[in-house]
Amino acid sequence: MYLNNCWQVAAFSREIVAGRMLSRRLLKEPVVLWRTSKGRVVAMQDRCPHRSAPLSKGKLLGDSLRCGYHGLRYDTTGKCIFIPGQTLIPPKARVRMFPVIERYTFAWIWMGDEERADPDLIPDVHWMDRPGWIASEGYHAISANYKLLNDNLLDLSHETYVHVHTIGHDSVAETPVEVKYTDKLVCVTKEIASCNPPPLYQYLARVPANANVQRWQRTTYQPPGYCVIDVGVQPLEAIEGSNRVEGRVINLVTPETDSTSHYFWAFARNFRLDEPEVTEFLRENVRRTFDEDREMLEAQQTVLGDGDFDPAYKVAVKADAGAMQGRRLLATMIESEQRGAAQRAASKPADAPEVVPAG
Repeated sequence: MYLNNCWQVAAFSREIVAGRMLSRRLLKEPVVLWRTSKGRVVAMQDRCPHRSAPLSKGKLLGDSLRCGYHGLRYDTTGKCIFIPGQTLIPPKARVRMFPVIERYTFAWIWMGDEERADPDLIPDVHWMDRPGWIASEGYHAISANYKLLNDNLLDLSHETYVHVHTIGHDSVAETPVEVKYTDKLVCVTKEIASCNPPPLYQYLARVPANANVQRWQRTTYQPPGYCVIDVGVQPLEAIEGSNRVEGRVINLVTPETDSTSHYFWAFARNFRLDEPEVTEFLRENVRRTFDEDREMLEAQQTVLGDGDFDPAYKVAVKADAGAMQGRRLLATMIESEQRGAAQRAASKPADAPEVVPAG
């Protein structure tokens, strides 16, 4: 139950290094990524069509990949170009390829119908490499279903209780949210007119714990796993040396399996740009914050058990409004995609079996 016809993050671009293969499971599918001699990223199914051996156990030979089991070689289109001991290459000796594009420091992959892979549909996270912004980024492997991560990001009231030492404050849970949505995205806004800054913002805004600040959290969610949160604080008093804090918390979640997820994240800022120690402070503290999320989400997954699921909220509260709308939108988009796939399959003639002569 995944949304396939969309761009999702397969890796940070820096993870795909020339001369090496990166093996990753995405939406249950084994994928191997590598760079050609011209620097282009190639993404192919990590499964040899001969005996289903993982191609990532093979070897890169220039712009081809040799299977490590029986030596079949495949080019950058997935076509088999060499089989040891024979000249005839069966037409079906081909590896499935996936469209992949590098943008905003990420390698984006399209796991659905190749002909629908429109580059203009890549979600906007320009803050990652736009002049005037600096991003502190990281990655978490989460042993929890991706829907639980989406829920977590669309209901930030948990900050009060899970993130006491970094971004939590009583005002987060107490302030109501405003939820708006279209047929493509969900927006959840929490405006806190006045509160004391939690520890992370004390450092970023250079204000004491008893300072009075305005705080905001404006979340935009686009299925299946894009969630960007406009966050910040504005000191409401004249404090020498203090500054406004504005950032984008970028959360890109790609399902690995029904109970595991890839979590690519960043905190991009447009203030104190000439202070590298701020970049490292954010990297460490956001990592610590998401470690706390991981602990809670994995415990939640353990209670729910394995497998794909879409549980109803047995007890719904006002803070659930954004997460529930996000679930509805995701389910609607998956249902629409599956309905379209079923209609196309029904109208397509069955393939004739392939007969390949020996040789």
